[in-house]
Amino acid sequence: MGVPVRLVRRDAQLDLIERHLTAARRGGGGAVLVTGSPGTGKSALLRAFAGRAGESGALVLDASASPAETDLPFGVVGQLLSGAGRDSGQHPAEPPPPRFPARPVVAGKPGDDPAVLHETLRELAVTAPVVVLVDDAHHMDEVSARCLLYVCGRLAANRVLLVMSGPPRPRSRPPLPLPLAELLRHPRCTPVPLAPLDEDGVAAFLAAAPGGAADLPTARRLAPDWHRFTGGNPRLLCGLLDDHRDCEPVRPSRPVAGTAFRRAVTGCLRGAGDPAVSAARALAVLADAATLTLLARLLELPERAVGPCLAELDAIGLLDGGRLRHEGVRAAVLEELSARESNRLHTTAGRMLYENGAEPAAVARHLVAADTAGGGPGPAWAVPLLAEAARHAMSSGGARQAAEFLRTAHRAGGHEAAGLLTALARVEWEADPAAVIRHLPALGRTLAGARWQTAEDTAGAMGLLLWHGRPAEVARALSEAPRPEGADDADGPGGVDGTGGTGGPAAALAYVYPGTGVGPYPYDGSGERPSSYSPYEERGDVWDARGADSMAELWDEAAERVLESIVYDHAPPAPVAAVLAALLHTGETGRAARWCGLTAGGDRTGATTARRAVAAAAAAVVHGRTGAYDLASGHAERALSLLSPGAWGVAIGMPLSAAVLAATRRGAHEEAVRWLRVPVPAAMFRTRAGLHYLLARGHHQLAVGRPKAALGDFHACRDVLSGWRPELRGAVDWDTPAADALRALRGEGTANGDPIAGLTEAERRVAVLAADGCTNRAIAARLYVTTSTVEQHLTRVYRKLCVKSRGDLAHLVTARSH
Repeated sequence: MGVPVRLVRRDAQLDLIERHLTAARRGGGGAVLVTGSPGTGKSALLRAFAGRAGESGALVLDASASPAETDLPFGVVGQLLSGAGRDSGQHPAEPPPPRFPARPVVAGKPGDDPAVLHETLRELAVTAPVVVLVDDAHHMDEVSARCLLYVCGRLAANRVLLVMSGPPRPRSRPPLPLPLAELLRHPRCTPVPLAPLDEDGVAAFLAAAPGGAADLPTARRLAPDWHRFTGGNPRLLCGLLDDHRDCEPVRPSRPVAGTAFRRAVTGCLRGAGDPAVSAARALAVLADAATLTLLARLLELPERAVGPCLAELDAIGLLDGGRLRHEGVRAAVLEELSARESNRLHTTAGRMLYENGAEPAAVARHLVAADTAGGGPGPAWAVPLLAEAARHAMSSGGARQAAEFLRTAHRAGGHEAAGLLTALARVEWEADPAAVIRHLPALGRTLAGARWQTAEDTAGAMGLLLWHGRPAEVARALSEAPRPEGADDADGPGGVDGTGGTGGPAAALAYVYPGTGVGPYPYDGSGERPSSYSPYEERGDVWDARGADSMAELWDEAAERVLESIVYDHAPPAPVAAVLAALLHTGETGRAARWCGLTAGGDRTGATTARRAVAAAAAAVVHGRTGAYDLASGHAERALSLLSPGAWGVAIGMPLSAAVLAATRRGAHEEAVRWLRVPVPAAMFRTRAGLHYLLARGHHQLAVGRPKAALGDFHACRDVLSGWRPELRGAVDWDTPAADALRALRGEGTANGDPIAGLTEAERRVAVLAADGCTNRAIAARLYVTTSTVEQHLTRVYRKLCVKSRGDLAHLVTARSH
């Protein structure tokens, strides 16, 4: 008799049917038709009444009609008579054998006289009242309907009660056979309508649930949400309750649509008929874009024919304001779609929305769904529209949705596939840089083929290859690429923002990988110089007569601009690795406060995962440079928790070096060991990030009493730097800690107690002049160096001597002279 639904708030209807049974006992038979939308509890009401009728001594004959047996003659009558021989204790154990054929071979032949069923029921009713129950009577076969119609017209003088169930208004269905239509609207048939539960009914449902779903106060508190979620449909409430119980041991305060709820939705739709099911599917596909006009076009029906379907769905409780009630209902409807039907509906919906001028994202979602369901290449306008929708999605921080759009566009891209691949890889980098790895071979091949359409494509592809440790492919492409007419010799094809400004891919390559062009340098901590090492011959147009200091200043400025774009805009990832390297190299400590403010904005809600991670890594580096090691440690921890080691590529050396150095300075050596266990790519050791990783690891080894291992790390820094251009070899201070490691190996203390003995000669000169009160510009003039160089030396002096101001430095130098 249908899907089990508990009976709640149906006492009035049950009492009405029992009054008809009382009348039948006295010889005045009758008929009752229980009506209601699918899921409102018709079958439950018939079961409850059958139990009461059997307990009162009545003979209960029951049948359930099925859509699959609509064309089976005598299907319902056969079910009824098959139960006529059951021993109920209230009539003879051997009732008169029915004279009615249970399964005539062909309907309409002699022997299918409807009077035979009437006579059989009348004879059975001699000893006890007879209750005939037919669930889902609207699916009854025509011959059975004709027999029951005959019985219904002759109930007045019999002790027979006919109880049927059916829908309230079968207008949206195909016309019923005449005997069935006449039966369901017979004047002797009393209607007993069932409606969905109101909020009080939902509260009663929850309070009466087996197993103590909720006490009455809790049930009343939950009822409004549960009613909004289900429209008060008992079947949907039962499914929701099952899902609620499955959430043990923690039950959510709000409804959760799970498997049982989706099954309940599907069951209600099956009971609603094909037109209503088609309307529900169209609503699910169109989602928020649904209008009566679009629904009619998608269903290929006139608008006046759509109204009854929507009314039936609304009566079930699946609609709210003309749309599916919530995403749980929509998911249940879409789940039942075949791949072919899904493709057809989404393709049609996408085309209709495109023709109506809908937003690109709204159309693109249908193109993606159609492609997922196994669609073909799609219309000619699909690829540019998907690309445009991806740009809009990225502008609002929707990296994952943009990636979906671009994946679909790339599969159907044709001659545009190369540019689309770059765009896809860049967008995937935003959500998870590790996802880009699978595209790297194709990016390298396409880059080598020089099939790039824009400077932005070039910069994007090269930046991703640099990030994941493939500089050779970038170098090869740069060496073969034609130089744009009128381009500055120091600029690569595409700037820090991918548009051609200072610090393009050529400069980024030289800045991130300053010295190597061959295999990676997998240093193992032994302190031995690699047996084979060849410096990378940089292109002369990257580092020109401007000099290292000028280029450092340019990169400091570029780093600040790109940090701004990473935090506040949506810059491509091409320059990120180079910018992080610039953060390590810069001597402009005066910018530290500005950079700290910038990186603090990188954790905003709308930022992509990669941007939050980059901002956290930059914050760790900046705070580490200013001596705020607790802050540096926290930011590094966050950066490394946002992305996996594989996702970081060669840039992992940035947060790791900051984390190890901060832990070492704080004396948290076990924490430093934990960070040093994180796997790093071999290509990292060809980068500036790898240099700082070695330096941080060396400081840790020295702090825990392993000077030999520390010396190996510092000498590895020396070996890496030896392959760099002369003006870049001062990028890190490795010689001072190396001297400390040598003294520790020899068992020596500090050199004569001189606090500045560990400084290099250039650093000592700058320290003495700064202690005497000279400005940076004055020191630069006296030593014939740039102001930037002075600032870099002072940064190292402050760090080595653990001072934070010129006053502290002056005090230390004065104490030394005495």
